[in-house]
Amino acid sequence: EFLPHSDAELAEVAAAMGTDPDRLRARALFETGAQARAFEVLEPVARSNPRDVQTLYALADMYNDAKRPDDAERTARQILSVEPASANALNYLGYLLADHGRQLDEAVRLVRRALEIEPDNPSFQDSLGWAFFRQGNLEQAQRYLGLAAARLPRNSVIQDHYGDVLAKQGRWADAIDAWTKALAGDAEELDRAAVDKKIQDARGRVR
Repeated sequence: EFLPHSDAELAEVAAAMGTDPDRLRARALFETGAQARAFEVLEPVARSNPRDVQTLYALADMYNDAKRPDDAERTARQILSVEPASANALNYLGYLLADHGRQLDEAVRLVRRALEIEPDNPSFQDSLGWAFFRQGNLEQAQRYLGLAAARLPRNSVIQDHYGDVLAKQGRWADAIDAWTKALAGDAEELDRAAVDKKIQDARGRVR
C-alpha cells in the first residue's frame, strides 16, 4: 500500500499538505482498498475529538464513498451541531440528503440557509438545484443548476447535474452539450461511462 514509511515521514507529508496525519493515513488506506483499516484509524479520532469538524468531514466523506449513507448523514449532522451557522456545514448536509434522495424538503431548507450566508456560491447553487431536481421541481432545478454551470464550466459534476435537468425537460441537444462539458472538465467524482451512455441515448432521441 502507498503510505509514508514512518510516523515522522507521515507527519512531514501531512504538514506539507496542510492536513492531519491520521486523516492522511485513513484516506490513503481507504484509497488502496483497506476500508476497514481506514475506519479503524479515523473513527477513534472522531470519538475522542467530537468537535473536530475537519476529522468529521473526512469521516463523513469516507462513509459516503463506502456507500454507508446512514453513517455519513449522522456524521454530517454532528458537524452541523458543532457549527450550526456554518454555510459549508449546512450545504454539506443538504447536498448529502439531496444526493441520496432523502428528506428533500429539509435538504432544500438547509441549502437555502447556506445561500443566505453566501448568496453567490456556485457550489451551493448546484446543491439547491440538485435538491429541487430530486424533488421533481424542474423549473427551480434548471434555474439554480444553470447559474452554477455558467459560473463553473469545468466542474464536471455540476455540468452532469445540469445535463440531467435539461434532459428531463426534453432539451436533448442542450443536455448533450452539458454532458460533453462534464467529460471535458475536471473529471472529479464523475462516472465517465454513465455520462457517455447518457450522451449516446440523447443523440438517439435528437435523431
